[in-house]
Amino acid sequence: MIWENPVTPSSPSRPDTDAESVVAPDGAGRSAAFTSSTGSLRNWLAVIAVGMGVFAFTTTEMVPIGLLPAMSRDLGASEGTVGLSVTLYGAIAGLFAPVLTVATRRLDRRRLLLVVLGVFVGGNVFTALSSSYALLMVSRLLTGFAHGVMWSIAASIAIRLVPSDQAVRATAIVFSGISIASVVGVPLGTLIGQSDWRIAFWTIAGVGVLILAVVIFLVPSMEPRAVVRLAELPKLLRDGNLRTATLVTAVMVIGHFAAYTYIAPFLEQDAGIPSGWVSALLLLYGVAGVVGNFAGGAVAARALRSTTLACILLLTTAVVLLVVNGRWHPGTIALLLVWGVAYAALPVCLQTLVFASAPQAPEAATSLYICAFNVSIALGALAGGWVVDASGPSAVMFLGGGFSVVAALLMTRYRVARPE
Repeated sequence: MIWENPVTPSSPSRPDTDAESVVAPDGAGRSAAFTSSTGSLRNWLAVIAVGMGVFAFTTTEMVPIGLLPAMSRDLGASEGTVGLSVTLYGAIAGLFAPVLTVATRRLDRRRLLLVVLGVFVGGNVFTALSSSYALLMVSRLLTGFAHGVMWSIAASIAIRLVPSDQAVRATAIVFSGISIASVVGVPLGTLIGQSDWRIAFWTIAGVGVLILAVVIFLVPSMEPRAVVRLAELPKLLRDGNLRTATLVTAVMVIGHFAAYTYIAPFLEQDAGIPSGWVSALLLLYGVAGVVGNFAGGAVAARALRSTTLACILLLTTAVVLLVVNGRWHPGTIALLLVWGVAYAALPVCLQTLVFASAPQAPEAATSLYICAFNVSIALGALAGGWVVDASGPSAVMFLGGGFSVVAALLMTRYRVARPE
C-alpha cells in the first residue's frame, strides 16, 4: 500500500498514474506503543477515544442551535445575537487553528490533547455558569480556540496509533464523531437542555471529563513530528496538490452549507414535506451520514482521488435533483439520504488528501484545512442567506450545486503517482 503521492516540481521523476492505495504519511510516524501488524485493542480504543473527543467538540459547537430560545430568554439577548455563539465559535476555531497548531508544535501530542480536552471541559463549565451574554461569548470563544487545535491534531494522533495500511480507517473513526454528534449528540443535548439549557452544557462537560480520563489511560506519549514555524505555513501551499485539496475543501463546504443551512425551509415550502416530518428526515440524513463516513473511508483507502470526486458528483446530483424532483416525497427522501452519505464521506477523503499532499507536515497542513473548512461554513451560510432571501429555497439548492460543480472541476487537478 502506498500514498496517492502528490507530484510536485521537486519530484519530476514521478509520472502520473491512477495508483491510489493509501497509507499514513511518512511524516506522521507510528507510536512507540504500537506492537502488532493489525493494531492492539488498546490502540484502537485510543483511536475511538480521540473520535469521541471530536464528537464532544462538534456537539458543543452545534447544540446552542436547539437551545436558542431558552438561552435568549435567560440571558436577555435576541436569538440572533445568541446565535453568534455558534457562528463566532466556528470562525475562531478556523482562523486560529494554524496559529495555535504552530504555537504548540513542540508539545508532546498526548500532553497537548490532554490540555485541549481540559480547556474543553473548563469552557463548557464556564458556559453553564454564564450569567450574562458577555460571559457566554467569552466561554464559547475559549472553547473555540481549543476546537481548532483538536481538529488539527486528532487525525494525525489517530494514524500514529495504528498500522500504516489502517490509516484511512482510523481517520474515518475520528471523523465519525462529527456524524454521530449530528445524529445523537446535538438532538440529545437539545432534549437534555429543554428544562434548563445549562444542564446540557454541564452534561457535555461531564462527557469531556470521561473522555479525558480515557485518553490519560489509553493514549501513549507521542513526540511532536514535522515541526513547522508560522512563517513556513504559506510555503506549504506551494505544493499544487495541497492547494487543490484546500481549494476543493473551501468550495465544497461553501456549497454544502449554502444549501444545507436552509434545507428545512426548502423541504417545507418547495418539496411539500409536512413540518412534522422535517426533524425525522434530518435524523435519517444524519444516520446516512454515519454510513457514508465509514463507507467513504473504506473505499478511499483504495482509490482516494476517484472516491473524493465521486462523492462530490454524487452530492451535486442529489442537491440539484431535489429541486427537479418537485413534491414527490419518496424521491425527496431518497435524494436526502444520498446527500447525507456523500457529504459525510468527504471529510475523511479531504483530510486524507491533505495528509497525502503534505506528509512531511501533516498537522500544519491540517490546520490550513481546518481554517478553510470552518471559515467556509460561515461563508456558505452567509451566501445561502442572501440567495434564499432574494430568490427562495430552491435557488439556494442550485447555488450549492453550482459550488459543488466547481469543486469537482478543481478535484480533477489533483495528481497521483503511477507505479514505476
